Amino acid sequence: MPTVTVKLSTTEHARLKAAAARRRTSKSAVLREAFARQTATAPTGTTGTLWDKIGHLAGAIDGPGNLSTLSKTLPGYGRSRRP
Repeated sequence: MPTVTVKLSTTEHARLKAAAARRRTSKSAVLREAFARQTATAPTGTTGTLWDKIGHLAGAIDGPGNLSTLSKTLPGYGRSRRP
């Protein structure tokens, strides 16, 4: 079995040691169980483009197809507010 080294704070190590004692198992077993739970509940399909993730929102609201048309309907739109 491969070995991994993990650095923990004194507090985290004490919590790990206490959890292992409560379960009457090794610290390694506690960490393996926690890792297995974390990865089992992690969302899948996190790869892909932004369009893959938000494409379903395209066309969800009404409005002009080209935002440059706002300059024709809103006087002063896009101009700097500085004098």
